[in-house]
Amino acid sequence: MRLIDADKINFNEVFKGQSDFANDIRETAQNFISIQPTVYDVDKVVEQIGNISELARPVGWTTKAEIVRTKDVIEIIKAGGEDE
Repeated sequence: MRLIDADKINFNEVFKGQSDFANDIRETAQNFISIQPTVYDVDKVVEQIGNISELARPVGWTTKAEIVRTKDVIEIIKAGGEDE
């Protein structure tokens, strides 16, 4: 399985033509992809990373560098891996 960016699919290139049938196929394909569930819940992933970050070491061992790395990981996840 792999993740795709469904918003980048150009249905006019995939289903060529101007007939009513081609238009119906494009619309059906777009609707089908739109209703598919997301593979993972970003908020849940961020929550789990925060929990691991806080619980993976003894109390008081948090360093500023660890906090920054955790925040960086969370931002990367929220951005979907794309650089700004």
